[in-house]
Amino acid sequence: MIFTRVAFILFLGLYSNILLVSCKDQNVTEVNVTEANVTELNEPDFATPEYILPCSRKDPKIDSCFLGTLNHIQPYLVKGIPELELPSIEPLVIPELKIENGQGPVRIRAFFTNITAIGPGNYSINKVRVNISSYRIDLHLSLPKIEVNGDYDINGNVLLFPIQSHGNFWALFGDVEAIARIQGVEEVRDGIRYMRIARLLIDFSLGRVRFRIMDHLNGNNVIGQAMNQFLNQNAKEIIEEMRPAASASIAKHFKEFLNTAFSKLPMKIWMHDT
Repeated sequence: MIFTRVAFILFLGLYSNILLVSCKDQNVTEVNVTEANVTELNEPDFATPEYILPCSRKDPKIDSCFLGTLNHIQPYLVKGIPELELPSIEPLVIPELKIENGQGPVRIRAFFTNITAIGPGNYSINKVRVNISSYRIDLHLSLPKIEVNGDYDINGNVLLFPIQSHGNFWALFGDVEAIARIQGVEEVRDGIRYMRIARLLIDFSLGRVRFRIMDHLNGNNVIGQAMNQFLNQNAKEIIEEMRPAASASIAKHFKEFLNTAFSKLPMKIWMHDT
């Protein structure tokens, strides 16, 4: 569950850009830009940041160019990019995460806080597919492992086992494979083009999963030990049941997160028209 949120911050490698501003509050217009009205916009020239390798709309190998850009930006993401309000992803610190699943054998409300993840910086981008005319971008990435710890509060039922618990948790997610599908739109703000993520879909799979919880009431007694044993014996089933809810929660969060970054990076910087 935690993984999805973690794994997809990596995805912010997708290009550190987009916009969280309301069209009503800013001079923003959603457009379908052609070569003619690009000229009419008369956008200024921008300096290219060292963490960006620009691509061209007309590049017949644009998938390879995007892959190169993502690989180039990775060490900068590990350190963080303050000017884009992107924190370091190694370790990755997440203030809070909420996940709710009301269907199936795993029905819980989970609230995680003070989350620290070690390992996101070791991600690999395996495949990129880009349709720049429709602003559709698909990413396939993998990670060897992610270790996560923090605080939790969970209520519900897991495979008929009632759970009401709060305390500290540790989790290990190994052999992680993730797919992110982005649908963007082009917007003009103050005469400058930006991309905004209109839709973000995430899916993932885990090769290995381990949990350890320290319930504040039952952490050291038989009940606490039984809960840990139960979670680990049924880890894959629990993750599979929670995957749709976790993916949706993570996608919603990172859509906003990425849009904040994209709003600070005009399209002309990372996507040339010639």
